[in-house]
Amino acid sequence: MAYLLRIWRERPHTAWRASLQSAENHEQAGFASLTELVGFLEGKTGERICLSIGPADDPQKSEFDTEVDHADDVFKDS
Repeated sequence: MAYLLRIWRERPHTAWRASLQSAENHEQAGFASLTELVGFLEGKTGERICLSIGPADDPQKSEFDTEVDHADDVFKDS
């Protein structure tokens, strides 16, 4: 399973949008939020995806420190 992932915002401070394009058959799936994207990936993999909260450049913060259920909460601008 391989996909090309695209993420973008229509305007600053709005929800992230995403699309996946299959590398095998070039079919595309669009997502109105990162939560929808994560749900799709969980369905495809059969795995629960746990995300962390914190700046990516914080060396003190482990990626496994905090689990969240809503991807939009993790990726929104501060």
